[in-house]
Amino acid sequence: MIPSTSSYMHIYIYIFVSAYIAAPILHGGMQRKCSSATMEKARSSRSAGGVVALLLALLLSFARPCLSSLYRPPQPVMAYHHGAVLDGAVPVSVLYYGAFSPHQKAVVADFLLSLSPRAGGGRQPSRGFGAPGPAPPPSVARWWETVDAYVRKAGRAEPPRVMLASQVSDEACSLGKTLSRLQVEQLAARLGVAPGGVAVVLTASDVAVEGFCAAACGTHGAAAPGGAAHVWVGNAAVQCPGRCAWPFHRAEGFAYGHGHGEGRARGGAGGGETLRAPNGDAGVDGMVINLAALLAGAVTNPYGQGYFQGDAGAPVEVAAACPGVYGRGAYPGYPGAVRHDTATGAGYNVVGRNGRKYLVPALVDPESYSCTIMT
Repeated sequence: MIPSTSSYMHIYIYIFVSAYIAAPILHGGMQRKCSSATMEKARSSRSAGGVVALLLALLLSFARPCLSSLYRPPQPVMAYHHGAVLDGAVPVSVLYYGAFSPHQKAVVADFLLSLSPRAGGGRQPSRGFGAPGPAPPPSVARWWETVDAYVRKAGRAEPPRVMLASQVSDEACSLGKTLSRLQVEQLAARLGVAPGGVAVVLTASDVAVEGFCAAACGTHGAAAPGGAAHVWVGNAAVQCPGRCAWPFHRAEGFAYGHGHGEGRARGGAGGGETLRAPNGDAGVDGMVINLAALLAGAVTNPYGQGYFQGDAGAPVEVAAACPGVYGRGAYPGYPGAVRHDTATGAGYNVVGRNGRKYLVPALVDPESYSCTIMT
């Protein structure tokens, strides 16, 4: 740690005082023959006068703490680059590539249907008379409101309303079980999503995709500006659960939780502990985390000129700017204090359609630029 200016000045004062105390002793040793009452009186006078005044002046000058020694960098700005964002009706079509069980498909579909529920559909029923009940947990739709705020801030009148348009399965893996990024884009194009919509390609746990695990857990992009956006997410349950399904599996190969054992995170204690998957499937619950982050990026930065930090070639988007943050008190290796299902002990922070629980990443607030945590 670099000492502050105040610390350096205390050192200077100490050296000055020590030197002043030592000087008379050395001087006296060298000139004992010349000692007299006159010299002693001069030394006393000098001690009582100039040095005391000088020390007081120095101490008073540096009595206040040096504020510059406690530098606090500003929150990074999620800049708008004046390009298109997706607004109004956003049709989403999903292609399940490879083997997905009905339960896994239901987890994904319920999440997408929870983002923009029909008017009143996501509201809690009135409790009528009597004492108020416990506060309802945050909803998936409330989490998506941060994305709405970005679209409105860009000057759009209508927030993005996600609609699940279709779901298609390719269980036979028509292009094989080893895919390039180009082939993923070809699969997305098969869905025939209209401009302003999003084609989602989900690959099963035994399907290898170029760059999966080594470089990314998923991606989003668009074949052409103004066309349909596409999102790809892989199931990491077999290939790299520690990279792309954390915090539902012990982390591997990066900062979040590296070296920590598995277990339930309990109220912020035991940093680095993993969580039980809220839908009982670490692979698909991990896919939902990545799907949520990439879908938020696809809406707020569909063609590369929307909202992001840093360079356009490697943009940090609204979810990527809060890596590994799911609850209060999060830090590298610890997802933060989240809610826990009383029956299963699983960790979650939002509730969606049919009462299904999910863990979603924190998004950067468009006004304060802090991480918005669901509590």
